Amino acid sequence: MTAAHGPVDDPPKPGGRVDAVDVVRGVALIGMASFHLSWDLADFGVVSPLLPFTPPMRLLSHTVASAFLALVGVSLALAHRDRLNLSAFGRRFALIVGAAALVTIGSSFFAPGLTIGFGILHCIALASLIALPLIEAPAAASLAAGVVAIALPFFVHSKAFDPPALLWLGLGEALPNTLDWRPLLPWAGVTLLGLGAARLPGVLPWLMRPGRWRARSAPAWAIAFAGRHSLAVYLLHQPILIALVWTVAASGLVAPWAPPKLDDSAFLAACNRSCVARGRAADECDSGCQCVKDAIERSDEAARLGKGPAEGERGAELKRMADACMGR
Repeated sequence: MTAAHGPVDDPPKPGGRVDAVDVVRGVALIGMASFHLSWDLADFGVVSPLLPFTPPMRLLSHTVASAFLALVGVSLALAHRDRLNLSAFGRRFALIVGAAALVTIGSSFFAPGLTIGFGILHCIALASLIALPLIEAPAAASLAAGVVAIALPFFVHSKAFDPPALLWLGLGEALPNTLDWRPLLPWAGVTLLGLGAARLPGVLPWLMRPGRWRARSAPAWAIAFAGRHSLAVYLLHQPILIALVWTVAASGLVAPWAPPKLDDSAFLAACNRSCVARGRAADECDSGCQCVKDAIERSDEAARLGKGPAEGERGAELKRMADACMGR
């Protein structure tokens, strides 16, 4: 499984909540849960282990992460629309940092080789801190900073940023083997764009207008409720999903996925040759290919991928899966 996405609740403010924002966040939670469910189903052999690596699932992962990060910026604009409230910001920041630490500690116990060192919550915490001096600045300042943050990794990309102390910046060439990886750059830029968009002239008054849309139907209310408590949903949904999938898998109602075991040495050698030949660092290819091997060794693709030279279409397929496995 991977925790590719994470939310943060809007701090309550006088004047009532903006149900539309809560509903958008709630819809993003549904997308997040759907992506994580694909990992859980694959982990328990209910579906193909390749499912989470397919292009539609990768697109879903990035779309949901972008939605959450943009909503962080919108939330900051709403929460501090009258003036910057440092005490409220500090409480919210401490909550996010605490949740991020909990995720890191929990992943180190349950998936020691895939510990989450800088995932979505870590990114949200630092992105919020970067956005702090821009909360009362003109919208153009946040929008410009967001564009720079998103563009910077495409122009500044060096092995000098590969050490663990700098890797979280997102400017290095290495990629960690982890359940969740959202480096500060470019992802903090999405939060800055959300803040800038919300602070454009007329946007906040429109969002807060007395006649704004309200979540009155039962489905809309339920989604908005989840959106209002998104951090709690984020922390609790995976244990619930895992328990449900385990129950289904253990019931025997779904036949387990049981293809032949992959020849580890042959596959890893072929995958590494293909990966290195296309310009990836050797240690990066090692971790990526190991991750791919773990994902497909129960798949019916295993026999085909484990034989023959890593060339042509098959070599491109191995590299694509390694890229997806490492989050790029």
